[in-house]
Amino acid sequence: MFVFASIRLALGLPALLLALAATAPVRADEPTAGVRHYEVQLAPDIAARSVVGHVALTLATDRQGPLQLDAGEGLSIDSISERGQPLRFNRGGGVLTVDLPPASAGVGERVVDVRYHGMPASGMRFLPALQQVYTAFSTRQWLPCIDSPAHRATLTLTLDLPAGLLAVANGRLQRSERRPDGGSRSVWVQAEPVPSYLFGFAAGPFREVVDDSAAPTLRFLGPASFSDEQLRQVFRDTRPMIDFYAGKAGVPFPAASYTQVLVGEPAAQEAAGFALLSEGYGRRVLADPTANWLAAHELSHQWWGNAVTNRDWNEFWLNEGIASFMNAAWFEHRLGPAGYQRHIGAAREKYEQLRAAGADKPLVFPDWRAPTAMDRSLVYDKGAWVVHLLRETMGEAAFWRGLKGYTQRFWGRPVTSRDFQAAMQAASERDLGPFFERWVSGARP
Repeated sequence: MFVFASIRLALGLPALLLALAATAPVRADEPTAGVRHYEVQLAPDIAARSVVGHVALTLATDRQGPLQLDAGEGLSIDSISERGQPLRFNRGGGVLTVDLPPASAGVGERVVDVRYHGMPASGMRFLPALQQVYTAFSTRQWLPCIDSPAHRATLTLTLDLPAGLLAVANGRLQRSERRPDGGSRSVWVQAEPVPSYLFGFAAGPFREVVDDSAAPTLRFLGPASFSDEQLRQVFRDTRPMIDFYAGKAGVPFPAASYTQVLVGEPAAQEAAGFALLSEGYGRRVLADPTANWLAAHELSHQWWGNAVTNRDWNEFWLNEGIASFMNAAWFEHRLGPAGYQRHIGAAREKYEQLRAAGADKPLVFPDWRAPTAMDRSLVYDKGAWVVHLLRETMGEAAFWRGLKGYTQRFWGRPVTSRDFQAAMQAASERDLGPFFERWVSGARP
């Protein structure tokens, strides 16, 4: 039976950002205080399950006052400075607060340097037996950052790795070189601003298959136990999936390349320009080519989630509910109505089980501080079912016209459920307020 449990278990969610009173310091995710660019250098130690890092934060303005970043408890901050001058900082509740002095006259952008090390409790997976390391939710566990989906920034990521490892990270590989100690250094540039939860990388002694027959270039990475042909078989539907999603979105795939990686432990993670899946997933697809729903789901996030992103975690269903529905829509396209009903029917069944257990809630959660497993299931399963019901309510032409208009209008922007409702109403020329009140902002009676 098709369920979203594997995705839910792999994701985990960043903690909800603390609400600020009027007298509290300005958070860095506010327009006057944002970070434009992260210049990151990482040296993971796979055997020790640790990392040494340095990030230069380019601030968006020359303002003064406290700067707040999110930083996991497993990270130790060694120093914070600006133009070589040490800055005072303190930590509490997963928040790193930096005291910024008044900016020097004539200075535009400000660059704050943070040096750190540690053993991430989560957010970075180390597999010493396989010589693999890769990131997972959430980024703040391995990089002090603004952990808000509404905040977007560019990234330059330099990875220092042992010899013999192949890496993938966000954006474009700018250069790769051998270090004096025999290891490798690769520099990756994410030129389009994205939320920090989409930052990441993976490295290991992977086999690589490249398909550059069309745009985007596709890269398939997996362990040496997979042959080139097997990797092609696992990901044979990637290009038609891209064509399908791009057609429904009205927006082409947003990058020059897309990489899918099979890692040694359970994984289901979207990132900017790549996705992490597991070896086990790959074996299941080799046995049953129609079992590739997880790759379809993660790929759909390149449009719904990565590009059109929920404004805050309370609106997380806009990422996962729409992506889960589009996953089912792909199978309708690929396998016909039976494929669609198989996946949407499973989402409905899971939702009805949650509802029978008294776990139903509005899709826009009033509080996402501590979501339960059932809460997380709702945004996937109920979310997909609600989008299906909206399709039935609006009719085929209006629904797909509305989804395309929504995606195009809010491309590269954070969204709320009201934005989604407005776009679908415009396409259908009808009041969808009662539908959204019942299924999105309220719990079904």
